[in-house]
Amino acid sequence: MYLVADETGVIGKHKNMDGNIVMYSTCKNIDTKLAFRNFSIKYVVEGYELYRLKDHDYTIKNSQYLLCNTHCEGKVMIESKTQVNGICIDISPSIISEVVSTFLAPDTNIADLSLDNFFHSQDFLEQQFDANNTQLGAQLKQLDNIIKHNPYQDYEFDNEFYYRLSEGIVSDYIPVVKQFRSLRCIKSGTKKDLLRRIAKGKCFIDQYYAQEIDITQVAIESNISQYHFFRLFKTVYGVSPYQYIKQKRMLKAQELLKKQKWPVAQLAIEVGYSDIFSFSKAYKQFFGYAPSQC
Repeated sequence: MYLVADETGVIGKHKNMDGNIVMYSTCKNIDTKLAFRNFSIKYVVEGYELYRLKDHDYTIKNSQYLLCNTHCEGKVMIESKTQVNGICIDISPSIISEVVSTFLAPDTNIADLSLDNFFHSQDFLEQQFDANNTQLGAQLKQLDNIIKHNPYQDYEFDNEFYYRLSEGIVSDYIPVVKQFRSLRCIKSGTKKDLLRRIAKGKCFIDQYYAQEIDITQVAIESNISQYHFFRLFKTVYGVSPYQYIKQKRMLKAQELLKKQKWPVAQLAIEVGYSDIFSFSKAYKQFFGYAPSQC
């Protein structure tokens, strides 16, 4: 089913809203409760949307999306001077179940639907993603390229389309499942809260890694003690915060060197090093060769 929602309301045949749905939305202002009937993808094409789910806010900007299951509840708010465009996709639980079980037991001929409990349970952690960095994101961008030329056309999407989306969801979400299970907390709610806090710290590092970063400050941003931030960050992501900062800097430096031959001194400053010597030493330790050899 394909629908369009704008200032005039929902356009399209929408008697049954419980199955697979693709909805294109375009509006400037909205403040409404959300009912998550199925597994949902909330993708923002242009502008930004604020989702308030229970006690947590998610600001989803263009080329970002939010994943939610049926246990989520909350509201969406848009207040903009220009049109905010987005794509909301609902996928029926049976399709997600088949794909999840196939990933977990690829050698079985018949999908074992009992293996998908995590994706359909209250343990599921709603998660915000950047469409530029995920398998599902690439599919959402392709979908946007199709719809944006004529959003009001009567598009049709078959089960194969929803299976492909589900495969992207599961592939991208497997690291989140591993992170969730890596935390030795009894309560699911405690795990979710800790993962959100650590993820917030990681986002802070992703934004400011090229500057002088004090991990104490990152821990404060995460609303967690410095010791627990160190311990949990390594548990969740497999590296310490300092190792992660170094990875970010080195990979960015390599990317810049491949695009154009930057002077090493300028490159060092660009990725957060105060002098060429410490940068060159770190680069050689990380890649096994000096930046001048690229």
